Amino acid sequence: MIYNFKEIEVPSLLKVGGKAKALIEATKYGLAVPEGIVLSVDFFEPWLSEIKGSDEFRVVLEDATKESCDKLKQLAVHMRFDPKQYEAFDNQMKDLEGVLFAVRSSSPEEDLEGTSFAGMYETYLGTNRADIEGTVALAFSSCFDFRVMSYKKQNGLALENTSIAIVIQRQIASDVSGVGFSLNPINNAYDEVFINASFGLGEAIVSGLVTPDTYIYDAEEKIIIEKKVNKKDIRLSLNPNGGIYEEENEDKEKQALSDEQIIELSTLIKKCEEHYQKPMDIEWAFEKEVLYLLQSRPITTYLPFFDELLTKPRESKRFYIDLLMMTQGISEPMSVLGMDVWAKLIFVTKSGLLSVPINGTAPIINGREYLSVTAYQKVLGKKNGRKALDTYDGNIKKIFDDIHIEKYPFNDKPEGTEGYIGRALKKALSMLPELFKALLSDTDKIVKNYKAHVEVFSNALNELDSNASVDLTVDEIMKNIGLLMSNVTPILAGMLAQQSIKKLFKNCEIDSELIALNMNLEGNPTSEMGKLLFTMACSDAFKSIQSRDDFIMQVESNTLPESFKKQYDQFMTMYSSRGFKEIDVATVRLYEDVGMVYDRLDEIITTENQNLVVKVKRDEAYNRLLKLAEEKGKEKKFIKAAARLKATFGYREYPKYMIVNAFSALHKICLEVAKQWVIDGRIEEPYHIFDLKVDEIAEAQSNVKFDIASARKRNLKGYKKVEHIKKWPLVIDSRGKIYQPKLEINDGDIVGNSIAPGFVTGKVKILHSPYEKSLNPGEILVVRTTEPSWTPIFTNAAGVLMEIGGPLQHGGIIAREYGIPCVSGLMGIMDLLNDGDLVEVDGNNGIVRLLETN
Repeated sequence: MIYNFKEIEVPSLLKVGGKAKALIEATKYGLAVPEGIVLSVDFFEPWLSEIKGSDEFRVVLEDATKESCDKLKQLAVHMRFDPKQYEAFDNQMKDLEGVLFAVRSSSPEEDLEGTSFAGMYETYLGTNRADIEGTVALAFSSCFDFRVMSYKKQNGLALENTSIAIVIQRQIASDVSGVGFSLNPINNAYDEVFINASFGLGEAIVSGLVTPDTYIYDAEEKIIIEKKVNKKDIRLSLNPNGGIYEEENEDKEKQALSDEQIIELSTLIKKCEEHYQKPMDIEWAFEKEVLYLLQSRPITTYLPFFDELLTKPRESKRFYIDLLMMTQGISEPMSVLGMDVWAKLIFVTKSGLLSVPINGTAPIINGREYLSVTAYQKVLGKKNGRKALDTYDGNIKKIFDDIHIEKYPFNDKPEGTEGYIGRALKKALSMLPELFKALLSDTDKIVKNYKAHVEVFSNALNELDSNASVDLTVDEIMKNIGLLMSNVTPILAGMLAQQSIKKLFKNCEIDSELIALNMNLEGNPTSEMGKLLFTMACSDAFKSIQSRDDFIMQVESNTLPESFKKQYDQFMTMYSSRGFKEIDVATVRLYEDVGMVYDRLDEIITTENQNLVVKVKRDEAYNRLLKLAEEKGKEKKFIKAAARLKATFGYREYPKYMIVNAFSALHKICLEVAKQWVIDGRIEEPYHIFDLKVDEIAEAQSNVKFDIASARKRNLKGYKKVEHIKKWPLVIDSRGKIYQPKLEINDGDIVGNSIAPGFVTGKVKILHSPYEKSLNPGEILVVRTTEPSWTPIFTNAAGVLMEIGGPLQHGGIIAREYGIPCVSGLMGIMDLLNDGDLVEVDGNNGIVRLLETN
């Protein structure tokens, strides 16, 4: 029933809980742990049997309210040892040194990697021998605390399995104590030890009575890299007769730990990590210059970066930018199949510059794609590589301005980039005829030719054989995407027209007008989708629909009003392949869940929407530039260039639109295959097919003995390691360090990057997903990053603030398309602002001013 810390065999976690097991292991490992014993789960079996047989416990199982949990705790507080418990306890205590003791809970569910229960179970310090039995009952009762019960329910832990063990340990009369982490919890750096320290007992830190010193130690360079010594007014000390008391510190601003002690403690913390082979959080104390380990537990709140992308300590670091978040506005991992298909697309469209192997320039792993900065620079050269980085996002520039990248050479040859220069040159040469067409051909001819090209692509998608091997289908799709991407004449024509306009007005301030000229362009499928959605939302027929379910019912029963039905059918013909995270083959498409169409329509504000003014804004800008051109005697040149821009440049969005259609076609084919597999008993549900790679699906099609379950398990293993991560970092290095640019605030102005010009004042609304909550008229949309499914929400916004996103990312394109003042590169703005705060957005200069907090 009771285990000593000096046990030869370490008892199981179910017997003694995570905290006690760690202390017994640390003692066996030779670390300086104050001696102690553990009253095991078995020791408390009589108490638990009585508690779980009570009416109070049955009430908690039915409804764990604070009131019902408090009644159960009162029952537990009055428990006392029976003769068998007392005999076992008394025999063990005879060998335990010390006048005072620390009594700590050790639940089998506490301090595990998936659950922390931080601060929920009780610890009692300075307990004398006479009071231990009552103190044990108090610690025991904490396992029925309302906070504990609520946390267990949230994490899917069964309340009826509640159990606990209790640690009784010689109390250390700490001169200095605190907590330490084997990685830096602020920036996730694996090589940095993070320490909080204060005088006296560590309870002063835990309970927030003092602001502790903070020390950061680089365990690889073996240097203290940061010290923040705070004023520590009070300390908690032991009362010789039992209990603790508060007293004033004599030297409040003295450094709590000497540099030598910081190094000694850091060594101990890293030893714990080495022993457990995982990042650890410890509690420690110095008593008379002797260092003791009081507790150790796994860190539960760090980002376990993928092992394949890590370098060993002291090796040259690599720096990774999350490309999916940066360029596509996707913060969630893509599916296994989606990532595999995306990798093939990247090779086709980037001529091999972005190579996807782990040691390549753009490694793909477990649903994410990264830009390996040093590998990328090795291929392009440092100057060109850095220049390319600066075009992505203001955050990227801020981060890499502070990193001496030249200190970290990429010593390997980036895998997969062999022959890139030849392919890139061949591609450039192949574009020369397109360039001449863009310069010389009539715009009607350019557009007509492009539409014919698109029709060929669409026909090829319609002719895909659903019975063919999926790998051959993907090859066919990639071949057609390659052909589609080879015809860029409209895009080149639009770019040349834009350059011509800039040249006409050289040395004139026309940036705002030029952006407005890019609004309401012909051939832009994303803005055309927004216009059609707006028209549908404005119709009386839609306004008469009562609910999402009513909408679905009318669609399925074909009873939509005729005028609205025509618009709906047009929308579904053109845009039913779209959806949230639409570049992922696995994404649910609009045609699969028509309720999503209702969601988009329902969120559109029809009274104050950018669709109402976008044409006006463009016409006003056009007239201002026309007048300026007349003054310069260049009226005809401007009219021709502006017409060419309007007729062609909207097609820059078409390649992605067609790629989404291609992925949707592949999505449909895969589900047809999967439905048969479900019938055959090979998978449990159709969407499991998206957990396989292209070659695996093809093999499973040709070989009925192929083990689909094992392949899925293997593919998803890396995903499960990080499934708890909700906010992925934009930049991380190969030692786990996350880089966050600081918000630049000058005289109250928050400085970001100008994405779309304009000036607006309004209350902010923070959205983490498009349909999380309604955006009201006049509100400023605040987001982390965006992709096309945000379009209807964007058109509602009076202004937009983005943490991540450059001019060419979807959010920037749509903001300019609709003339919405937009500022980006504001990493941390979602934590700084709250719904209802009044801000002033200066899209011309990239400045946000907080006028009033809510």
